[in-house]
Amino acid sequence: MNLLMQVSLFSEDFIGLSEFYRDLFDLPEVESLRSDVFRGYMSGDVMIGFSAPAAYEMLGLDERKPGEGDQTAFTLKFDTKEELDACVGNAIARGATLVKEQFMTYYHWYMAVLRDPDGNAIRLACTTP
Repeated sequence: MNLLMQVSLFSEDFIGLSEFYRDLFDLPEVESLRSDVFRGYMSGDVMIGFSAPAAYEMLGLDERKPGEGDQTAFTLKFDTKEELDACVGNAIARGATLVKEQFMTYYHWYMAVLRDPDGNAIRLACTTP
């Protein structure tokens, strides 16, 4: 059973943040879902959604408070170390911040950790380095 359908980020600049991910990973938009409070892009079978803060109320959720720390981290998979390395440079050029440069994890993944322009954690991983 494939359970994961969508991952969403809330952002004051949800359009700018969605365009960061769209352009960095060449993601196709689900245009039928576009609205004044939402953008969605497909990554394989999983949608990455970007919502304006107005969506908190629409969903009955409390708005995230500044300084609460990381609540989510995307992990995006690459086939080669070279592709991952190129993406790191591209992400930084588009406004991401490098948190931890490329390294080998104890479980033998090649990984880099960044923050997108909105401060969300992104992990880039190559599982077969």
